[in-house]
Amino acid sequence: MYFKISNTAKMKEIEQDANALFKYPNLYRPQVVISGLTEVSIPIITMNEPDAVNLAIWGLLPSSFNEDWELFQKLTNTLTIPSQNAHTNIWYHDSFIEKRCIIPVTGFFTSVLKKGEIYPYHISKKNGAILYLAGIYTTLEDGFITCSLLTGPLEKEIVHYQNLVDYMPAIVDRDIKNEWLSGNTDLERAKEILRPPHSTELEIRPIARNLFNQDISYDSMLSPYEYPEN
Repeated sequence: MYFKISNTAKMKEIEQDANALFKYPNLYRPQVVISGLTEVSIPIITMNEPDAVNLAIWGLLPSSFNEDWELFQKLTNTLTIPSQNAHTNIWYHDSFIEKRCIIPVTGFFTSVLKKGEIYPYHISKKNGAILYLAGIYTTLEDGFITCSLLTGPLEKEIVHYQNLVDYMPAIVDRDIKNEWLSGNTDLERAKEILRPPHSTELEIRPIARNLFNQDISYDSMLSPYEYPEN
């Protein structure tokens, strides 16, 4: 479900909030909607370079993989990975331990099925600041980075705005993001960081249903929308 995020922040806003500099500043562009269904790069901050904002391909790939991203995503979608998989022996297990990252965004989307129709909502940080989502990453043999959002239990604010799935992107509170990125943080503590409730206050607002369903994107689509039936 969570294959779209929003990042309308300017580069300097991210750098100042994260206390990290973009490694490739000319490649970053704010976007109202970023869809992971096509190969796309998003900003991330990694354990290996906590003072830099890198760009990573959204959709985790094994570090030794040398075929097309699209092929791998058709076999197994890795835009999101459940945080409870941290204890499995699946191929990305080591990333939970030594390749954690945070993904700065200005929002993500959720939906409610009501009377046979889908109603989308935009989730952001209450004060409009940068929201940090938890992720893991790999570095391919050619140097490219790939990443995945981690998902976990619903925050209490989200429960009434989502009934299609029972998970959401895991949030990392700003004041402990350095701990999430630290090599001294063991797996158990990392899992604890991901568990709700978080101190990050969220704002939830409905957006125009047709605009979102038609897969189009422009600035005004994030404006609050009052459904006639509500």
